[in-house]
Order: sequence, then C-alpha cells, then structure tokens
Amino acid sequence: MKWGILLVVACGVMLAGLAFAVTVNEGNDTIVIEAAKYKVEWKKAAQMGYIRAYAAGSSDSIIGSDNSRNLYHSSNYGGWKDWGALQSWEVVEEGGGQAVVKYVSQDAGAKQYTCVATYRDSTNIIQHDVTVTNVGADPITSFQSSHDPMFEPRRSVDGMEEFDAPISHAAYWTPEGFAALYAYEDGAVAGVAAGWNGQGRMFLNHDAVGKELQQNESHTITFFVAFGAGGLDEANALTSQATAVEPNAKLAVTWGSLKR
Repeated sequence: MKWGILLVVACGVMLAGLAFAVTVNEGNDTIVIEAAKYKVEWKKAAQMGYIRAYAAGSSDSIIGSDNSRNLYHSSNYGGWKDWGALQSWEVVEEGGGQAVVKYVSQDAGAKQYTCVATYRDSTNIIQHDVTVTNVGADPITSFQSSHDPMFEPRRSVDGMEEFDAPISHAAYWTPEGFAALYAYEDGAVAGVAAGWNGQGRMFLNHDAVGKELQQNESHTITFFVAFGAGGLDEANALTSQATAVEPNAKLAVTWGSLKR
C-alpha cells in the first residue's frame, strides 16, 4: 500500500510537470513556443519577430495575419534599417517550467541583433534581452529612433493606450486577447501612435539609454512583452511581474553559427 501511494504521487508529479512544460518547436516558417497562458510564433523571414500570438485555448491570433512585420527593432542611421531574417536560433535552456530561446539577425547595416527570450509557464510575461553588436567599421548608436521595439498589430483593435505608472508600458486589446510592452531600463519610455496605418502601433523608446559602439562592441537592454486572454485590466495587472523578474542580460552570447 505504501509503495502504491508513492507511485501515485510520483506519477502525479510527472504528469504535472508534463502539463506545465514550455515547448519549443520549429515549423516551416516559424518557431512555435507554447506555454500555459499563451502560444506565440516567431517568424523566420524578414522581419523576424512575433507574427502570431494566441491566448491559451484560442485559435484566433491577437496579431494580424497579413504575414508582414509585427514586433521588430529598427534604427534610422543612413536610412531606416529593420531586423532582417532569422539567421540562427538556439534553445539555451528548456525545463523547470520555462524555455530560453536565442534568436540572431542583422539589419541592412552594421547592427547584429541577438534576442534572448525567456518564456515561463507561471506568467504571461516574456522577457526579452536584446543585444546590439556593431559588426561594421564605423561607430554606431546601439538603440535609437524610438523603435526598440516597435509593435504593429496589423489588425483592428478595440483600444490601444500608453501608461507612465507604475512602470512605463503600452497595450492593445482585441476580442481575442491583449498584447503589451513593458519598459525595464531607467529612461525607457512606452508610447503609442494610435492613428498609424488606421490600426495603430506601440513602441518602447530606448534612445535615452543608447550607447555609442565601436567595431565589435555590444550593448544589451531588457524589456518585457506579454500576450494573453482578457483586455486592458489584465495587461495593466502584469506590471508588478514585469518589475519583479530578474533579467537574463548577463547570459553569454555566442557569435558565429548557432545550431539547433
């Protein structure tokens, strides 16, 4: 009887672990990450970034489906230059209710971008640690032009707002759920352009924390993204979690060819 009880308990623990595992899978066109509260797809083609997002249990995306750019980084230095296609990706960590995925891309100039994204089952919050490395010969500014990141829903939304407190953040909401950006760095500011393209877009402005980079120098910022069921109230309620998560900005970044 004693061993039977222990076996039942052990099986229950194993099943609980399976039920709450973050999964990462590669599709033809996207990297698919599924957690307890959401599922997201990271686009491989230019511009890389989230192209679809679903609240748990929903088959309707919170992001528009026109296969265009949605969440991405961009800088205006000698003309506008966006994130390019996904050059390589790697699962850095998987297990214990979270997955850490590293995405690498380059713009049309001298900026190589590495985004280390941490997905957790315990929260809608997705942590982004984004590193810019100067792969050109001339000095550049790491983060500039208020597009770090830019988020274009590419669909009609029920509302889109920016907030200064308790932390700077912006959110939009739809019948399918909400999407939000949360600042972490001192000096970073969230904003919205509600009339852009008739649908609006939101962003985090990291101009105040941008640094001049010489050749091969790097600079990392941390911010948070969230998707989930509900609307503005649910997006605002996550601000406490966005301030409490320890950043992964110190994770080692490996350059060159990354293998899945």
